[in-house]
Amino acid sequence: MTNHSEGSCIVKHFESYADLDEKDHQLLLSLEEGPHEWPKNALLLQQGDKSDCFYTLSKGWACSFRDLEDGTRQVLDVYVPGDIVGLREFSFQKRITSAIMLSDAELCAFPRHHLDHVFSSSLVLCSIMFMITSRDQAILLERLVNLGRRSARQKLAHFLVELSYRLLRTNAYVENHLSLPLSQSVLGDALGLTTVHVSRTFQEFRQEGLLNTGNAHLELLDIKGLEAVAGFDEFYLESPISESHP
Repeated sequence: MTNHSEGSCIVKHFESYADLDEKDHQLLLSLEEGPHEWPKNALLLQQGDKSDCFYTLSKGWACSFRDLEDGTRQVLDVYVPGDIVGLREFSFQKRITSAIMLSDAELCAFPRHHLDHVFSSSLVLCSIMFMITSRDQAILLERLVNLGRRSARQKLAHFLVELSYRLLRTNAYVENHLSLPLSQSVLGDALGLTTVHVSRTFQEFRQEGLLNTGNAHLELLDIKGLEAVAGFDEFYLESPISESHP
């Protein structure tokens, strides 16, 4: 069988959950038709707008967020190549979050009503889509633990290690999967830390040889070392589909 996942982050993502046949491959590839380029800092989704489609992120990075009453924001998730943006809002008429590009990116819009065809045509893809949303929920639950019960060092280390695991799952096509286009302000908004606190913690990590910073990118030098700092357990990132899945 032709390796359709080569060049397709979303196919690689789905294949990490279960084996796909030719029909499933073609249905998935239809999600990546009509790619559109988005520049860094472009607003992809706006809270309150009509929720009529989601996006597959084939290249680049994005994040979802909520603006708060005091003018600050809470970053809710960071999306890496191969992720689906906006799927959490599938059952809502209006967007409950906004999303912005963290780098130049390529996305494909997929009308929500087209999912009916995908679901009716493939039980496997329907199941995987459900498992992806369940896994996203597990990530959010772990994020709550990270925000509420871990130190600044543990929060940052845990979040960065999690992203490295997610990048490996999607087989992201970037120059170095350990190079993350994340600013200190984005990380602070994601983890409830001030920029000063993030900068101080990064300085400690640099001195310990765990990472380098520069040019709005982070280079993870010692993922195992960061795992040790975080006390990281990847159980919540494991594929929830058993080997017996059809």
